[in-house]
Amino acid sequence: MNIEDNQNHRTRVAAKRREKTRARLLESALLVFAQKGPQAVIDDVIAHAGMARGSFYNYFRTNEELLAAVASEINDELLRAIDPVVQQCEDPAERIACGTRLLLHAVRRFPLYGTFMARLPYPAANHSLLGARFLARDVEQGVAQRRFGDAGQKIGSDMLAGVVLSAAYSTAQAPLDPDYPDASARAMLRVLGVETEEAARLASLPLPGFELPPDSLLRRTQLFDAAGPA
Repeated sequence: MNIEDNQNHRTRVAAKRREKTRARLLESALLVFAQKGPQAVIDDVIAHAGMARGSFYNYFRTNEELLAAVASEINDELLRAIDPVVQQCEDPAERIACGTRLLLHAVRRFPLYGTFMARLPYPAANHSLLGARFLARDVEQGVAQRRFGDAGQKIGSDMLAGVVLSAAYSTAQAPLDPDYPDASARAMLRVLGVETEEAARLASLPLPGFELPPDSLLRRTQLFDAAGPA
């Protein structure tokens, strides 16, 4: 191996090590924040991760920055998994019903995600964490197609974001009726002006599945939490 190849190899190894350390910090942060809420301190996270305090500051400067990174990571994971499924539906009303139901089922499927959501200060939780991007897109298209009433794109998106946020909190905090995700989707469509029977039909369509990759934060922490800290 010549000098240039050796330098490239060391650079790749160092980058991989940094990526692995950052991933471990995010795992620990999700577990700690889910348990203690956003008032958890940096020392709690680094103790759980089993690393030096100085190492933490190579990646994040504050608790708030770490919390935002965890929220962003989860948001991206869920959108990458759910939105391609949602976009298979041509009707924007059906997309809203499908996406809402899948998201609320994800709260149940990944308990740490639900607990993390419930610990975030309401209503200051990151709305994008709850898929508000796809809601805004689909409301805009539905309004343009005259599929919805005359509330308008901004009002419609804001109302739906509030419903999804509240529904996610409720789902995370206490056992609810199995029909709760479907009922939430029906209510959201009714708010947008969809007729009662049509809203009920769309909210009861067979729900497609989705999978997160094994290396996703939610999947890693689910396994990590079941096994206990390494």
